[in-house]
Amino acid sequence: MKKIISMILATTVSLGCLVFSASCKPQSNVVKEPKTVNIKLYKAGFDEVFARELQDKFNAVFAEEGYKMNISSAEHGNSGVKMVEEMYMGYEDQGIDLYITGAIMPNQVSPVGEFGELCIDLREIVFNQPAINYDGTFTADKISDRLSEDFVPYLCADNGKMYGFTWAQTSAGMVVNTKKLASYGFTELPRTTDEMFEMFDAIYNGANGIAGSETTKTYPLTYTLVDAATYQNGAFLTWYAQYGVENYNNFLRFQTDNGDGTWTNIENAYTMFDDPALVDVFTASYQIMDEKYAAAGSTTHKLNQAQALIMKEANSQNNAVFMLNGDWFLNEVKAEYSNQLHDIEFMNVPVISALGIKLFGEGTAYGLSDETCDSILSAICKMVDENKTIAEIKAQIKADFDVELADADIQAVASARGTCFSRGIEHLAFIHKDSPKKDIAALVLRMMASKDFADTFMRTANGSSPYSNTTEPSPYKFINQAQALVTNRYFRAINSRVQGLRFSVMATDAYIPHISDTALAGELLHKPSTLTYRQAAAELILKGRQEAQAKWNRYFNK
Repeated sequence: MKKIISMILATTVSLGCLVFSASCKPQSNVVKEPKTVNIKLYKAGFDEVFARELQDKFNAVFAEEGYKMNISSAEHGNSGVKMVEEMYMGYEDQGIDLYITGAIMPNQVSPVGEFGELCIDLREIVFNQPAINYDGTFTADKISDRLSEDFVPYLCADNGKMYGFTWAQTSAGMVVNTKKLASYGFTELPRTTDEMFEMFDAIYNGANGIAGSETTKTYPLTYTLVDAATYQNGAFLTWYAQYGVENYNNFLRFQTDNGDGTWTNIENAYTMFDDPALVDVFTASYQIMDEKYAAAGSTTHKLNQAQALIMKEANSQNNAVFMLNGDWFLNEVKAEYSNQLHDIEFMNVPVISALGIKLFGEGTAYGLSDETCDSILSAICKMVDENKTIAEIKAQIKADFDVELADADIQAVASARGTCFSRGIEHLAFIHKDSPKKDIAALVLRMMASKDFADTFMRTANGSSPYSNTTEPSPYKFINQAQALVTNRYFRAINSRVQGLRFSVMATDAYIPHISDTALAGELLHKPSTLTYRQAAAELILKGRQEAQAKWNRYFNK
């Protein structure tokens, strides 16, 4: 295998010698050797241990050829526009071959980006190649066969080129301190929003012999609007996608998928704000953002301060039970709260209860009460979590509720339960277009698609790989729950990155309906006291529609 790779790379390496003979001013820690791939790494919540181990394995496998990884920089700031600007400064100036980064989308490094095309298409050089194991052998399948089709649109620019390589499956959802929750008499995590809000009310008002939040200072929820408001939006968007991922994707594009790689513009697409599901979504959003449920400081705390409220004991002055967060949470708190890591669990955002009413309620052929709808919804979700088939779920619902559900309705709930807001799509790697070591850099990415790397990533970063599932269980239930989510047969990843026509019309307006995370969360916090959650939701959606229509008309000169 090594000899074959040596032959493939011979031309590239010889060209690299010529490049490095020219005068250049690379960044510090860049190794000026034609067989060494220089890398900038975005640490995020995963730290850098996983990348250092990968570096050791890669260097050992390709020792004979002399190919090496060099992580020239591993920083939390190695992401976003700053990295795009560095790419634009030029390879000779920077000396970076591979950017393992975050908060950069493919259009930003494509011809439509501010600086033009900066990176190479990875489709043939990486995705249509086999992964590389730590022993240097190839996998039998191609990397593209290992990747969920849900990820692909987020790796491609509008010109169809596949510039991005996703390197982490980071699932957003909720963190729950189950030790605190159990003290109120709840031994299972909520599977529907009605169940979740029942728990919120019990914590806030008091239950199981425990006083209410004003006395105990234990609150149902904490969050942060300072540096992670997107965590809240991840929940809201998941609720919308639970009504149907296809319609959700249309909303983010203002286009419909023709199924052949092309898209058709939706006429007067701002009318998509008329979707009744949006009112259901923001009714639940107003309810979860009700300030009475939130621990003191939630609107002003930074992320680490909010996370501390989950980890604190229930008898502390100010603490919380639930937090909208993600599977990276444990890795971010493990150093400071090592003794309490078994008190937390991870779950996907509960399925919105309004969906159960839509499918099984009084306005349907089933004609079931709201309470029964939620019971059936919860029961289906539980069986989905257990990875049961549609046929198995159908039989069990018939036995338990004496209701014969249509397969399509069960599938709708299963798809909703499997829908997960993935921030991993924001964690992409790119190879610089002017790097003389493109093929060596591609080998690094191919090794990151192996099961061996998945095991490394799980063990050292408590993270999941989007390509391979680890068979090594974590000592933490939290991490195993996150892994079970992405390996479930019904799992579907969504993201909030706008594309297509909506990108042109709405510019950076990625969220529903406002332009920034904090603006949307702030709107939800300031519901007029005279309005119900649903009334406030209807007003918010109307405002969003009006803004979208105004932008639409300006774009089309109407």
